[in-house]
Amino acid sequence: MDNLAYFEKLLILLQEHSPVWQANIIESDGSTPAKTGMKLAIPLKEEPFGNLGGGELEHTVIEKIRNDKPGKATIYIFNLSADGSKSGIETSMLCGGYVKVYVEPLFSPDKLYIIGAGHCGKALGKLACLCGFYVVLIDNRKEIIDNLPEDCCHRAIYHDYANLAEIIDFNPNTWIVIMTHGHLHDKEVLEQCLRKPFRYLGMIGSKTKAAATFTKLKEKGFTPEELAKCHSPVGLPIGSNTPYEIAVSIMAELISLRNLQDKEEKSFVHKEIKR
Repeated sequence: MDNLAYFEKLLILLQEHSPVWQANIIESDGSTPAKTGMKLAIPLKEEPFGNLGGGELEHTVIEKIRNDKPGKATIYIFNLSADGSKSGIETSMLCGGYVKVYVEPLFSPDKLYIIGAGHCGKALGKLACLCGFYVVLIDNRKEIIDNLPEDCCHRAIYHDYANLAEIIDFNPNTWIVIMTHGHLHDKEVLEQCLRKPFRYLGMIGSKTKAAATFTKLKEKGFTPEELAKCHSPVGLPIGSNTPYEIAVSIMAELISLRNLQDKEEKSFVHKEIKR
C-alpha cells in the first residue's frame, strides 16, 4: 500500500472516530525485516494496513496493541532472540537483536459520557469538547436530545437509564459524570457503573445527597471501597453555582487527573527512547 492510499484509509477511520493505533518502527537491531520508518495502522476491529515487515513480529505487535488498547503514546521493545538473552517482549524469532515500536492512539481515548443533558450537562459537554474530550451526552428525555446545541457534544443518545452497558463502552479510559434530573435516576446509573472499568466516575449533588445515595447502595451490597471510587460531590470546591461555574469545577478536576496521567506516561516514553 502506497502512502496516499494508507493516509486516505486512515483519514476515513479518524473521521468516524474509530479506535485506531499507529505503530512505528523507531529502532531495530539484527537481521529483522522490520526497518526504521515502517508503520502499521491497527484498527480495533478492522484489518490492519501498512507494513512492519510481516511475520511473527507484525502479528505480535497487532495482538499486543489490541490486548492493551493503550490510551497514550507508548513504546514496546520486542526481543528477537529466542534464547531470551535480550530484554523485552519475548518472541520465538531467531533474527537476533530487538525492535522498538512506538505506538500512538490516533483518536481521543478520553471519552466522556455525561449522563443527563440538562443545563449542567450541556455546559459541561461544551467545555469538555473544547478541552479535547470526546463527549457523549445521554438523556432519557427525547425532547432534550432532539434540541441539543451542536457544540455541546460529539454524539447525543436518547436512551433510558437502564442497561447503560448497551451504549457505554466501559474501559480504563472511560470518563463518566452523572447529572440526571432526579436522585433516583442518579442512584440507578451509579449502581450500573460502580463495578465496571472506568478512568473517572463522578456524580453531581451535595454531600447530603451523596451520603443518602451511598447509604442506599450499601444496603444493596456495595462496599465502602466500591463507593469510594465515585467522586461526589463532583468537581473541585470553588463555590460554583451556575451551570458553567459547575462545569468549570468539574473540568478542572478532570483535567488535573488527565494531566497527571499524561505526565507519568510521557516520562516513561522519554526514558524508553533514551535507552
